[in-house]
Amino acid sequence: MSFLPRTYEEIVRDLLTTLTSGTVREQVKVLDTGGQRVTEKLSSRPVRRVSFVEEIRTDEQGKKTKIRYTAADYELIASDGSESNLDTIRFRKGKQQPDMASTLSVNYYPVSAESTPLTDLNVGSVVRTLMETFARELALSDLSLDYIYKSGYLETATGPSLDKVVALMGVQRLPAGYPTVKVRFSRNAASPGQITIPADTAIVDAKNNRYLTLEALVLEPYESSREVLAAGEKPGTGEVAAGELNRLETIIAGIAEVTNVKESSKSSAAESDEDLRRRAAGALHGVMRGTVNALQYGLLNIPGVKSVNVVEFPNDIAGEVRVEVSYSEDTPEVRKLVDDRIGELRPAGIRVISGEAAKKPLEVQIDLTLTGKGVSQSELGALKTSTETAIAKYLADLPPGGSARQARMSALLLADARIADAKVRLIVPGKEAQENLSLESNEVFEVKKPFTFAQVVAEEQAAAQAVSSKATFYLPLHLVAGVTEAQAQSALETALTAYLASRGPSAPVSVDTLAASIRDDSRYALVRDEATITIEKGDTFMQLADAQGQYVPAAGETMEKQAVNLDIREGGV
Repeated sequence: MSFLPRTYEEIVRDLLTTLTSGTVREQVKVLDTGGQRVTEKLSSRPVRRVSFVEEIRTDEQGKKTKIRYTAADYELIASDGSESNLDTIRFRKGKQQPDMASTLSVNYYPVSAESTPLTDLNVGSVVRTLMETFARELALSDLSLDYIYKSGYLETATGPSLDKVVALMGVQRLPAGYPTVKVRFSRNAASPGQITIPADTAIVDAKNNRYLTLEALVLEPYESSREVLAAGEKPGTGEVAAGELNRLETIIAGIAEVTNVKESSKSSAAESDEDLRRRAAGALHGVMRGTVNALQYGLLNIPGVKSVNVVEFPNDIAGEVRVEVSYSEDTPEVRKLVDDRIGELRPAGIRVISGEAAKKPLEVQIDLTLTGKGVSQSELGALKTSTETAIAKYLADLPPGGSARQARMSALLLADARIADAKVRLIVPGKEAQENLSLESNEVFEVKKPFTFAQVVAEEQAAAQAVSSKATFYLPLHLVAGVTEAQAQSALETALTAYLASRGPSAPVSVDTLAASIRDDSRYALVRDEATITIEKGDTFMQLADAQGQYVPAAGETMEKQAVNLDIREGGV
C-alpha cells in the first residue's frame, strides 16, 4: 500500500471538471498497437475532448514522478475508424511517450455530458470561491494523511514518531550529555580488498568502558584507515582520553588497529533524526538471523565480497534460497568465508543454493569534445587512458540490479578540465548501443578493454557546426467576446515568431517570459498555470511550465516554431 497526496492545484482541476459535467481521473492502461502507443477505450464514450492526461512514473529507486502530457503529445481517435465515435487516446510518434503497460489518469468530457447550470467559474465568482475553499481543506487533509503514513516507516518518520518506530527494534535516541568519541580503524597491510565493520561494533579500554560504533563503516581497497563515531553503551559510561579505546571485543578480519585520536566528549544535543535512522537500520541488520537481510548483510561484511543478491523460491520450490555473490576479491579464502557465513546465518530447514552473479560482457564507445583547441597527440593518449580507467571502474563497481547512467558517466569525465563534453555508448555484443543500461538482479558487467573512441574533436571545431531547436506551444485561452479562434491563432503565430527570434543566451525561453511577450488583453487571456512549452533539440526534449524551468539557447542557435496548440476554454475574459 502507498499513499500519494494530491496538491491543491490537482484538486481544483478535478473539481472544475466535475462541476462542468466532465469525467475525472479515469484510469486507463497504455497498449502498443502497430508500433504506436494507445490507451484502452475511455468508458464514457464517445468523447468530445480530453482536458488532462497524466502518468505517475516510478523509477528503480521507487521515486514517483508525475508526467503530464499535452495535446502536442497525443490525439483523440476512434478505434473503429469512424470520424465521430472518438474513444481512444493515441500518442504521436516522435513526441513524449508513456511507459508500456503503464496506467494513465485522464480527465475528459463525453459527448453525452449533461449541460451544467453553473456558468460562472471565473476566479472571484461565488461558485469558484466555494470550490477553492473546499479544495484547500481537502489538500490540508491529504497532507495530514501523508504525514501519518510517513510516520510509520523508518526511512520517513521524524521526531517522536521516529522514536516509536525505532523502539520496536530496541533502539533509543541518544539524549544530550551522552559520551561520544571518534574511533579510527586501521587496515592490516597484508589484507587487501574491501573491509566492512558493522554498526554496534564494541571497543573497550583498560577500565572496561564500552563504546559502540553508531553506523556501519566500509574500508575500500585504497583506504588504509577511516573514522566513525562511537557512543558509550550507557549514559554513565566513563569518558576516555586520547588513545585509551584500543581493544576490539570481537576480532575483525583485516583490521590491525583501533584507537580514538581525541578524547571523548558529552554531546551537546540529542541525536538527530538522520543519525538515529542510520543507527537503527544498522542495528536491525546486525542482530537478525535466519532472514534474507541477515544473509545479505552478513555476507556483505566479508572482505572481498562486492555485492549479494538473495532469491527466494528460485525453482518454485518452498524451502530453497539461492545466494548469488559478486566478488571484488575472488580467492579460495574468501569463498570459504562465504560458505561458513551462509552456514551460520541460514534459516533452519532451508536449503541454500550458492552461486555467483552472471557476467554480462560490455563494450564501450566514447565521444569526446575537448576544451579550446584540444590537446597534443602525446597528451591525448594519457587522456584516453584516464577516461577508460574512470568509466571501467564505475561499471565494474555496479552491483547486480544496478543501472549505468549517462549522466553519472558524463559527470565522471567532465571532472577533467580538458573535457568540455562527453557521450558514452554501452554495447552488449549482438545488440544496439545504449546510453543507459540496467543489470538484472543476478548480473554484473564484464567490461571489455580497450574502449573505442569513436570521435575526439576540439571545442572550437565543434562550435562551428550549426545549432537549431524547435518549440511546440500548448496555450489554454479564454477569448474576449467577439474574437474567434482563428483571429487569436493568427495573432499568436506572429507574436510567437517574434518571441523566438528574440531569444538567446541572455534571454532564455520560459513560460514566464512567454506570457509577458504574447499578452493581448484585447483578444484573449492566457491560462498561464496550465501553459507549456516543449523544446526539441536533436534527440532530446524538455518541457517548461509556469515557474518551472527555462531553456537557454546557445550562441548562434536558431529556434523554430514547430506547432501552436490552442485550447479554447469555456467562459469569456
